[in-house]
Amino acid sequence: MAFMLVYMLFREPKKLIWLAAISFVFLLGQYFLNNSFSYFSIVGFGRYFFFLSMMLFFHPLIQSGKQEQEKVFGWWEKLLWLNNTIILIGLLFGLEIFRSYGGERWGYNGLLMASANSTYFYIAALIYFLIRYKKDYFKKSLFWFTLIASICTGTKSVYLGILLLGLIGLFHLNLRKKTKSVLLAGVVLLGFISMYILFTSKLFTRIVREDGWLSAILSYRDTKFTQETIPYVHENWHTIHYLIGGLSNPFIRPQMELIDLFLYFGVLGSALFLYIFAQFYFDLFLSNYQKLVLLILLLIPIITGNFFYNASVPIYLIVLKLAIINKTNSKPRILSQKSL
Repeated sequence: MAFMLVYMLFREPKKLIWLAAISFVFLLGQYFLNNSFSYFSIVGFGRYFFFLSMMLFFHPLIQSGKQEQEKVFGWWEKLLWLNNTIILIGLLFGLEIFRSYGGERWGYNGLLMASANSTYFYIAALIYFLIRYKKDYFKKSLFWFTLIASICTGTKSVYLGILLLGLIGLFHLNLRKKTKSVLLAGVVLLGFISMYILFTSKLFTRIVREDGWLSAILSYRDTKFTQETIPYVHENWHTIHYLIGGLSNPFIRPQMELIDLFLYFGVLGSALFLYIFAQFYFDLFLSNYQKLVLLILLLIPIITGNFFYNASVPIYLIVLKLAIINKTNSKPRILSQKSL
């Protein structure tokens, strides 16, 4: 990250103003806390800071050439082949090291270290095929291999993403109405089968019986919110914190993205953070189809969390942005110097 900051300091110093602004909000929120500037709060902020730094640093990629873009796509697809293969090996041989979860919960994520990593990795991977290969995505063997591997992750968010992206991708294909109807019925049936398997699993039914449907669907995020997050806010926050945030213990986050962001930066800081992200990532014109598939990726974190907190997510976003630039008629919307 130091390299990115030094580069922007000498080449694009105005970008550092945005990073300084979000840092000021964090510092102000910490100043008004009783237990301020804890080690974990600083590490947590560093994750958000890294995310924005990546968005700002790689903003000029809109000017990258086709050859550089193809190299990125080549490495991305090799990574997909590798991780998909490891997931299937883990599944076939029951290798604990490649499991998504401990205990009774089923799923494999390969080389990815956490379930949140596999969630965004595989949703981004499926979106990559829909954007890069347009209406020919279903002809790619790697697409089907990736779809199978994503199902094997065992995460509810991935299943939701598959269902929504499947519906979008299906309607985007040039098929006869009757064929689309048959495929649509198949997608819906697959969705119902997946929900049936999930809802009738021993772990899920036990959670529903003991703690309710909401806890089962949100993986106890609702419980964490009511039992840890809200008491922390009541005990540690002053009125100003609702505007600028303030978190000394990141472990009380419910891992629902907008709430997590609010805890760190408050209403004003969250608005600033989202503005910076939108200003420097969505700096090109998108078709309605592209907006729709990207919207899926942005909606999932509302119930999953760790989108802006995850160090690998910026990489997935950069690959998707390159795919949009490379394979569509989208043209960069060059930002004015004033906006920088």
